[in-house]
Amino acid sequence: MRKPANHKIAVSLAIAFGVAAPSWACEPGSGRPIRLVVSQQAGGSTDTLARMWAERVAREIGTTVLVENRAGAGGIIAAKYVLSQPADGCTLFLAGVSQMVLNKFTYKPLPYKPESDFVPVSMLATVPFVLVANPQTGFRTLKELTEAAKAKPDTINYSSSGNGNSTHLVVELLQKQLGIRLAHVPYRGEPDGLVSTVSGDTQVMAPVLSTALPQIKARKVVPLVLFASSRAPEMPDVPTAAEAGLKGFEDIGWSGIAARAGTPPAAIKTLHAASQKFLADEAVVAKLKAMQVMPMPGPSGKLMELTVRDTAKWQSAVGDLDLSAK
Repeated sequence: MRKPANHKIAVSLAIAFGVAAPSWACEPGSGRPIRLVVSQQAGGSTDTLARMWAERVAREIGTTVLVENRAGAGGIIAAKYVLSQPADGCTLFLAGVSQMVLNKFTYKPLPYKPESDFVPVSMLATVPFVLVANPQTGFRTLKELTEAAKAKPDTINYSSSGNGNSTHLVVELLQKQLGIRLAHVPYRGEPDGLVSTVSGDTQVMAPVLSTALPQIKARKVVPLVLFASSRAPEMPDVPTAAEAGLKGFEDIGWSGIAARAGTPPAAIKTLHAASQKFLADEAVVAKLKAMQVMPMPGPSGKLMELTVRDTAKWQSAVGDLDLSAK
């Protein structure tokens, strides 16, 4: 098929004046927006992080960046949508540990392959988890919980946000390392699970710190151990998992930006550089920390490194548990 004459003229002018052809479809001046697809509903901390990133990156690279929420099926709907779009760098995926790792154990067969279907753009952040207990249990330390659980296996209940959720698996990993057995009570979401522990229907839970902190401050739950690399300023007396002798509990919950495999390297490079500037912005860092979200700057490949690392870690943790989504 012959190309129109005006196309030849445009190419000739570009060559004559040294203007390079667009290196990717959504670069400034293309008129095409970048879309960041988020697997959670609007309004939560993940959505807030996505919109902060979109606003800053749009300013940084001089183009429109839109956030598109496609919730459901543990992030599978969002992931499949991104993979159905052209690999041109115009449609990105907010990829978290659930979509890149945990879904492998919950949805079988998983209709996408995280390591080969996506390419990493940038890490964004990690969120700390905290093990909390109902005050009526009398537990004030992890040691006290451990002793009670060993004395009476399967009698202490713990709530979670659902079967196979990170709030479930972090306690499974904890039990493996401590040699204890607790009884799992899954709920439909993190708020419901925490309400259960506050009311005493369940005794312990491991929610993200941002969810638990108001109840901790109100003394409705007692923090036993923090799953993070350093202590939280709001709870200076609560030890980290490493300080309690546990391993592998740093960066339990994380998120980053991924694109469909085959995306032009120029797009990845530009978006990664813009993401690093976002994570280095003092105002952004302050706002994230106020949300109990810790920035994770670094090379784009870190996203896949964590995917591979955590797949092995959670495989060891879940063992032969039946986590299949019903």
